[in-house]
Amino acid sequence: MIEILVADNDIKEDVWKLYQEYAKELAAYSEKQSRRTSSNYPFFDEYWDDDHRFPIVIIYDHELTGFCLLTDTGICYMIDEFYIRPLHRRRSFGKFAVEHIKDFCRQHGRHKTIGANIFVNNTIAIAFWKSLGFKDTGRRSRVRKVRLMETEAEL
Repeated sequence: MIEILVADNDIKEDVWKLYQEYAKELAAYSEKQSRRTSSNYPFFDEYWDDDHRFPIVIIYDHELTGFCLLTDTGICYMIDEFYIRPLHRRRSFGKFAVEHIKDFCRQHGRHKTIGANIFVNNTIAIAFWKSLGFKDTGRRSRVRKVRLMETEAEL
């Protein structure tokens, strides 16, 4: 059984460890091959402290299998980070999680759209988000040497 829930402080350290796996995997899409650490991802703790940020976890069979770091930007909801462990990919875990996250946003009712930024060279992630109804907005941004494609979906 898959559970999707807002994380409490008891699981925060486990999410941070999973975040390290995620950062290592993302390094393959970046020109800079260094791992992200708490010193260069200062917002991690804010997902547990800020009322406009939500650390959402995906649990399968009592195991942390993924997470979503979601922000209410004031204009829309933004999926800042999203990760499913490789073992659980292509088994609809991600799709199930994103649909639940959309429902979570609808229940809060503040915005009509949700966005996600994707590395422009991560074709697998682009296909995943498009399959869930996210459309390319045409906007691009750059974080250090990494180019991001902005996508959004209606809620």
